[in-house]
Amino acid sequence: MLKHLIANSPLLVLIFLTSSYLVAGQGRKPGSCRTDIQHLQSVNREDFEGIWYMHHGMTLDDPRDFRCRRMNFTYLYINADETGYRAEAFRIRNRGETPIVSVGSLKFPSNCGAQFRITYWPRANPGTGEIDWINLRYKVLTSHSVFLIIYACQNFESSSEHAELVWVYSRSCTPWRWIEQMYMDDLREKGIDVDQLYRIYHRECRNYEVPPRPAAPLLVIHI
Repeated sequence: MLKHLIANSPLLVLIFLTSSYLVAGQGRKPGSCRTDIQHLQSVNREDFEGIWYMHHGMTLDDPRDFRCRRMNFTYLYINADETGYRAEAFRIRNRGETPIVSVGSLKFPSNCGAQFRITYWPRANPGTGEIDWINLRYKVLTSHSVFLIIYACQNFESSSEHAELVWVYSRSCTPWRWIEQMYMDDLREKGIDVDQLYRIYHRECRNYEVPPRPAAPLLVIHI
């Protein structure tokens, strides 16, 4: 199996990638971003690409807002400057039935290790106006065959606060208990407060398919 290494620097982590309403105690903290957070220096293509289901997070979302969240990373190219992926985010709100599907471009600059930027189309990433989603760098903290941890942080110039963002994914909607224990232990070792993470339960996710549009009504002509 061919292995491709991807470059290093700060990230859009997990997908993933995706915030909406500011909630006290969720992601926003006093002080500045940590300078000791350790991210990977490279990411293996086979471990990173494919479908990931989000299970825990610490973002600016309302933790009650979504019941389903999934990311799909599709490898596109590698050149001297960067490695590119197509990123597709799929979400369903707790109080809604219509899936929200966002498609974008995810790029690992070749001189930045396991850090990436992501741009969704149209160029209007969800989230509060204080987060610079287009220029935010996401850090891949852990890239494992069965789970993925992404991290990002931004200082707010308008206050003495920062936003700490964490996304935790696995390959399954319902991962084994030992997988959850592995990524929780990994988060604790990295100094991330797991008690602040909220959970996605993947209930009534329509098998993560966008429902087809209703067929146009038949035109009946009476002769």
